[in-house]
This record gives sequence, C-alpha cells and structure tokens, in this order.
Amino acid sequence: MGKRLNEKTASDAQQKRLKRYKPMGDRIRNQQNVFEISPGMKGFFVTCNRHKEKKSAMETIDLLEEYAAKLYPGLEDEIENEGADDKDDGGAQDEAGAGDIEDEIAREVAGMKSNTKQKLFRYLNTTIDCIVFIKCHRRIDPEQLVEYIFEDLTKTMQRKTRFTGRLIPAKVITTSKIDAIVKGAKDVAKDLLADDAEPSTFALVVNIRYCDGLKRDDVIPAVAAPLDEKHKVDLKHSKYTVVIEAFKSICVLGLLTDYTARKRYNLQTLFDEPPAVKDGEVVKPTESDSQNDAGSLEDDKTEDATSQAAE
Repeated sequence: MGKRLNEKTASDAQQKRLKRYKPMGDRIRNQQNVFEISPGMKGFFVTCNRHKEKKSAMETIDLLEEYAAKLYPGLEDEIENEGADDKDDGGAQDEAGAGDIEDEIAREVAGMKSNTKQKLFRYLNTTIDCIVFIKCHRRIDPEQLVEYIFEDLTKTMQRKTRFTGRLIPAKVITTSKIDAIVKGAKDVAKDLLADDAEPSTFALVVNIRYCDGLKRDDVIPAVAAPLDEKHKVDLKHSKYTVVIEAFKSICVLGLLTDYTARKRYNLQTLFDEPPAVKDGEVVKPTESDSQNDAGSLEDDKTEDATSQAAE
C-alpha cells in the first residue's frame, strides 16, 4: 500500500516538473513573446503607464469604439454582413468541388475565419514596456478618428482613460530603414506636398527605440527636405506635425494638427490645468502634481531632443 502511494506521489511530482519546465519552443510561441506588427497595417501607437499595457489597450479600444460608432455609423454591421456573404460563397463552392481534398481543406479554413467575428480594433503585442499598438480595420482612417476624438475631448474636457498617455495615428507603417521612412513620410504628408497646397508651418517628432542602425540626425533632414521646399518650420506652434515612432524593425508614421496646443495628443496631460501665475511669474507645481506616467515622460524628453536637433 505504501509503495503505491509513493509511486503516485512521485508521478505527480514528475508531472509538475514537466509543466514548470516547458520546452523552449513553447516559450517562443507564447503570445507575450511575439512581435505582431508588420508593414502595411494601420492602427494607433499608444504610450501608457509601465506594466499597465493590457489595461491601457482595453480602455483605448473602448474609447476608439465609442467614437468610431459616431464617426462611422453602421460600419460594424456592414463588416459583419461582409463576413456572412463570404461564408455563403464558401458554401456554394463546397457543392461545386467536393471531390478535391485540398480545396475542401481550404474551404474549411475559410469557414472557420468567417465564423470569427471581425473586430474594428485589435490589440497587438509590441514586447516593449509602456508601448501599445491597436490595429484597426482597413476602412477606418486613424488620423481622422484621432482628430475627431481630440476635437471632442478639448470641448467636453471629460477624462475617459486612466492609464493611457499619447494616442498617435499609425496611418503608414514601414520598416525602420531610412529609405522606407522617407517614402512613408511622403505618403503621410502627400496633401502638404501637392502642387496646390497652401504654404503653412510644420514640425517633426522623431522617437527611436531599440533601433541600433537608425539615427535621429539622419531621419530629420531626410524627411524635412521635401516639406521645407514649400512650408516653414515652426517647432512650437506648427499647424502640421509629422510624428515618426520607430521601434525595433517597425516605423509608425502619422500626421496631426495643432500638436502642441493639444498637449502632444496625450490623454493625461490634455486635462491638466494651466499653470498658475502669481505676480507675473509661473508658479511651479508641487512634486506630486508633476508626476506623470513613465511612457509620457520618456516621450517628452525624446521630443525635446528632436526639436533641438531640428533647430
């Protein structure tokens, strides 16, 4: 009797060890270790509090869905109907070529995809602290949606997020190579580069993370050269700002208006009260008031460095 109990105890301990020490392949395939962003996507680049990436992603998606329903009424229903139509087409093809095994497998895979509800927004892992990426459906314009959100928030001044910092539209995503970034910047600012575009002011915001071969001093002049032919640089009160966020092998680009006036599109500092003035001097905030999220502080520093480099 005692021998059987000892064998059972040993077996349980062995299984626990097997669960604890997973093969390296399983670790690599773990969702937390996969970089899911690739060129050609559209979405939103988000900064957040450290270790609050998933909570920030959830509240950001809620915010995007709320305003997307107002800006694109009925879009979600149209996308669901498109998925249902694809499923019906797959059923019709099923009757035509039931004898081909490869076609049958392909139809089953297509059927599984059509059964999955298509979402307007989806969280993709960046594997970087304080950075979140939200992928959006191809029929949504990230720049238009972000402008619409901040236009409303600056009027209502109603805070809707807790952990999220900057919300930047990723209209173009390229590789983190200088040639690809310049081409992507031209695509983002194509309206400013048009022959009939009116002269205005512009600025560049360039942040680089985990890109050893990419230098800010190389990116800024290359991207600014085409814009400088028609527009004037204004680092403090520019009408248009090209935001370039490069991290790992990916670069996210977007075009925003009134970047400084809208607190760099930061959902936390947007609602901060203006500094108090006493006897003609600005009163410095206390230490508790000046604390901000790690991601936002890091971005502010890099943006200041970008402005100095551009000057």
